[in-house]
Amino acid sequence: MSTIEKILALFSSSEEYSLRQRMLTRTALFMCTVLAILSVGVWHYANTSADYSYDRLLSSASVTMLDGINVAKNQVHIDLPYSAFEILQLAPDDKVYYAIYGPNADFLSGYADLPVKLTDQQTDLIEPHYALHTYKGKKVRFIVRQKRLSERSVAGNVTIILGQTTLARDAQMRDTLYAALTTLMVVMGTALLVMWIAINRALSPLNWLSSHLKTQSPMDKQNLPTTRMLEVAPLTQAINDYRQQWLSALAAMRDFIADASHQIRTAQATTKAQLEIALTSDNEQIDKNTINEIYKDHTKLTRLTNQLLAHATIVHRGDRQTFYVLSMQKILQDVITQAVRDYAHTDIEFEYVPPHNDVQILGDELVLKEALRNVIDNAVQHGSHTSNTTAIIRISLHHRQENHQVWVEDNGSGIPESMMSQALERFVKVGRNTQGSGLGLAIAQSAALTHRGQLSLSKSELGGLAVCFSFPHIMDANDA
Repeated sequence: MSTIEKILALFSSSEEYSLRQRMLTRTALFMCTVLAILSVGVWHYANTSADYSYDRLLSSASVTMLDGINVAKNQVHIDLPYSAFEILQLAPDDKVYYAIYGPNADFLSGYADLPVKLTDQQTDLIEPHYALHTYKGKKVRFIVRQKRLSERSVAGNVTIILGQTTLARDAQMRDTLYAALTTLMVVMGTALLVMWIAINRALSPLNWLSSHLKTQSPMDKQNLPTTRMLEVAPLTQAINDYRQQWLSALAAMRDFIADASHQIRTAQATTKAQLEIALTSDNEQIDKNTINEIYKDHTKLTRLTNQLLAHATIVHRGDRQTFYVLSMQKILQDVITQAVRDYAHTDIEFEYVPPHNDVQILGDELVLKEALRNVIDNAVQHGSHTSNTTAIIRISLHHRQENHQVWVEDNGSGIPESMMSQALERFVKVGRNTQGSGLGLAIAQSAALTHRGQLSLSKSELGGLAVCFSFPHIMDANDA
């Protein structure tokens, strides 16, 4: 798969969607999740901050009230200072409840029905204890604090339970929470705006590519301009490479069509000339030699047309790359059987040298058979046709360590070594017999390249031409 195909597959989907909208939606969902997590943290901080602030008021007021508890006339004397209530007046809308217990847990003053009981507390409280309860239908924050009396007549701990409703601290918590949430929302909104701008900027190269591609013709050979954006450069390069491949394939197709048209027109012109000669002849009966020439030209045209169609089929199926595991021995047997049947009226001898074990390759059966048939037809046409020598065509299949090889050899005149590379080109005729179309070996080479193999020409042991197909092993073909 080419780079451009991988990029297209990456963005392919069963339904159309906006990349910009998808990125913005996912970013917004992520930020909303972050906002929810931060909101929980802000709520916890607002509660903790409000409790800390107003717990200090309760603590200061309780200490001041304990300072007013002394021993007088062998009894616990309570003189609550006014300053303690002044401290609590910092929360003017809140109500205050208190209860004072003596050393023996005797109730001395205040509200005896407070939800925080002395028996619920430890005997000796070194640090103050805070608790939140509901009292008289309202939430009340309580502090429990003790003071040690060490008089001879009265000895023990005096406990004060001081409570305050939570109107002020709840208001402070809400103010802190709302202020923090407002700030967070502004930050998130700004971040989304910045992200929207950034996404538009990030996707702008796609618009840039689109605008350049729209203004260019499909046949334009000019590449897309280079860009300094590292993320866009591979896509631009892939598009340029894909375009060059397309133009190269188009140029090859154009040349092929031009060559094919020339060859067909030449054959048709020859046939037409022979027919005109026959029609303008003074003899009422057509010369048998003329009919023979017309037949030869027609046969040549038919062969050329078939080979053109075969070449186009091989190229088309090669682009599709629909390969299966095939038995090469069975394919050769089918091709040789067909060739023997077609050339049964001639004196050509076919030899087949099978391998010790069956050879399997990954390929297209139709393409392979068409290529082998063209090579055999080429060997038949250029083989030995003298009266003293029988034409021999030898087909052999070999299993090598590096690849599989199919050899087609003949005992004809062969091709000079200096012209073997030219013989693989389309419509090039080399050797003594130039009556062919010049497509047989070109078709075979296209088939070999389609199967990631090679086609090579050499001198045959029989004296003529040896054509060798080299195919990779199945594992090597899969890795390729």
